[in-house]
Amino acid sequence: MKQKLTFVWHVLIFNIIKPLPNSSDYFNHYFQLPTQNLSDHDSHYKRIVKFGREQSGWVGVLLANIALMFFCLPICFLSDIVIHSVNLLSIKIAINGILFLIMLGKFDMLHFHDGRSYLKLFYLFGCVLSSSYWTLTCLFLAAFENVVL
Repeated sequence: MKQKLTFVWHVLIFNIIKPLPNSSDYFNHYFQLPTQNLSDHDSHYKRIVKFGREQSGWVGVLLANIALMFFCLPICFLSDIVIHSVNLLSIKIAINGILFLIMLGKFDMLHFHDGRSYLKLFYLFGCVLSSSYWTLTCLFLAAFENVVL
């Protein structure tokens, strides 16, 4: 149980420090996978989920996804409420821009190693242009990261 709580704690810390310069050192220290399970094209999100599965099986996958979405889902939900209840276009544009940047960073969309990054980016642009709900967008992108484990 202590190992699982420690894993969740490290994921939560990584969520907070990911935009900082030294976050890759933290990531490499706490989420090291064996090379046979590692792909150069995997995002940080996918690597953490794979690490959770390696450590604790499907419970680790569930814990990894909950910890990775711990901050993102409430922000998306509150943003959806604000965007769809406010009439000022400037507020809607600002919130959509901020959430767009959060999603870019959260799901490592700017690392163009394979077609999956382009597909995620195309989906995100489609969601912004169609004024989609951010909560559903976040859940879909999380599910997309879990497709091939």
